[in-house]
Amino acid sequence: MKLNIGCGFEYKKGYVNVDAYNNTVADHMMSATHLEFDNQSFSHVECIQVMEHLGAAKSIYALSEIYRVLQPGGSFLLVTPDLVSSFKSFIKGDENNRKLIMNWIYGLDTPGMSHKYGFPKELLERMLHRAGFIDVEIKELKPKSVHPSLRATCKKEDSKIHQTISQFRRALVEDKKVNLDDQVEVIEKESLIQELVQLFMKAEDTLDDRYLKAIVESSAVCSPKVGNVFLASSRDAGIVFSSESNRFIEILETLDSVGFIDVLTDLFCKMPIKPGFQSETFDSVIKLGKQLVRKFISDDQSAIKEIRNNALKTNEKGYTDYFSKIGLELISNRKIAFGLKAFGLGNLDDAINLLQEGVRLNRDSVIAFWNLARLSVLKQNSAKIEQYYSAVRNLLMLKHPTNYRNHVRILDQERKFADEGTEKMYSRPLHTY
Repeated sequence: MKLNIGCGFEYKKGYVNVDAYNNTVADHMMSATHLEFDNQSFSHVECIQVMEHLGAAKSIYALSEIYRVLQPGGSFLLVTPDLVSSFKSFIKGDENNRKLIMNWIYGLDTPGMSHKYGFPKELLERMLHRAGFIDVEIKELKPKSVHPSLRATCKKEDSKIHQTISQFRRALVEDKKVNLDDQVEVIEKESLIQELVQLFMKAEDTLDDRYLKAIVESSAVCSPKVGNVFLASSRDAGIVFSSESNRFIEILETLDSVGFIDVLTDLFCKMPIKPGFQSETFDSVIKLGKQLVRKFISDDQSAIKEIRNNALKTNEKGYTDYFSKIGLELISNRKIAFGLKAFGLGNLDDAINLLQEGVRLNRDSVIAFWNLARLSVLKQNSAKIEQYYSAVRNLLMLKHPTNYRNHVRILDQERKFADEGTEKMYSRPLHTY
């Protein structure tokens, strides 16, 4: 059998035609990210002008699904707009051609017709290889027209490892361990997934204790849920022995059930607040987390008890199910936004508390520290005034070395006015700088 994904109005004889939005001629309505077919059902798959509608995150899972349903040795044809050639044509084109090219780049404002992403040739090639495809060839189609495209052809290698990875990704979506509508979450969890895949590739045919422990350590301090599904998929594929895999799966299930990610988040918040040391603090918490996990793996009852006790005492519950720098920054941004709202409404004490929570989660936030400085002026807290304005100055030097002097000039002017009690610019929240 052959599969045609995204048929639109064009029915291809001899193919199973599917589309996510248009049922005019489609045999089945379904998304490319969740193909409702058995493993290895098709000898050939075509996906013409579809990937650009999915976006960067969903495309990873679409390619994984295509790999899953393709038979070993089967062929895959993909066509998508050529982003680089499109921009070149736009620059050189007249007004009419530019309008056409803009529609080609961004799509149409119609359900299923807008373009969410463009794929340069090198990115498309890397994504196909990561999905497990071989013999990848990419050609430019009509590079000087208003509809330039990339045509990629490749084959599926008979790889038990990549087949297992594609089934693992499907399980993540089915079990709602990954939300494909949240691109930030997908990309953040993708970093962990690629780490697990690399361990998988190194282990080759069988995941022994050494690799299983590494998988548990890495996933436990980022997302026990993802690690759990990964090990379960490996076990079901026969890549690990059942008795070994079940024990490690139980460890990850326990860590997930007690809220180990919340424990790590809470531990991060309780670490000393040093402006500009976000990465160093994060790495320290990861190191401490892995130490606890290693003790748990070795059946150290004191470590298990410590994790459970910390879980009961944690103040940071349910913000996220993965622990990462970006995840912490997103939580921080929400708290800072509420803090600035409270500041604007004149609720100064609430604003201070929320902004302090924000900097506990993101020690690199210039906005949070700057507003805390302003609030300290209004509250006439001289010790905090010096502390927070100094933090802002140091962060500006660290984060904006090329434009440092301009930012500091504004900061010093504000500090001068605050000392003099004039120009009440510090009496309102600062949203940007």
